[in-house]
Amino acid sequence: MDLHEALAKLTRHSVFKDWQKTNKDAFLAHAFVMLDEANKDVWQIGFYTKETERMVTFMVAETITHTPEQEVLKTDGEIEKLDVAKIKISVEEALSTAKKCVTENYGKENTFKQFFIIQTIEHAPIFNITYLTQSFKTINIKIDAHDGKILKQNIQALAEFG
Repeated sequence: MDLHEALAKLTRHSVFKDWQKTNKDAFLAHAFVMLDEANKDVWQIGFYTKETERMVTFMVAETITHTPEQEVLKTDGEIEKLDVAKIKISVEEALSTAKKCVTENYGKENTFKQFFIIQTIEHAPIFNITYLTQSFKTINIKIDAHDGKILKQNIQALAEFG
């Protein structure tokens, strides 16, 4: 299932329609997918209400459920609306681009987990793709969802716990 299919399934469902009746100011903020075997077909689609600074996340899979309203971690930037009409590349294209980038630039790293979030950053829809490595690092690749170009990439050590 791609983003457009997940959104269509969500917006047709009574759980969403009932929620939307009392949350008309909420807007689509992100779509998140863990790419492990247990979660690969579960889309977590977040709707943000600016006035309350709260987010509700819908899980779109075989069934549709949602979280209660949750506070959003404060960042420097404002949470922007995700305009799906501006997303021109598919999830498969974005993941393929990211995989090629990892192979070419971080080939010595063994990745074991991957996830992505589609969100708007600085007024542009972005695939924000992250890999976890066996050497306790993260590889992050930001890809423009409009034209498929890599905007930024980096690798860094996970924060130490203790």
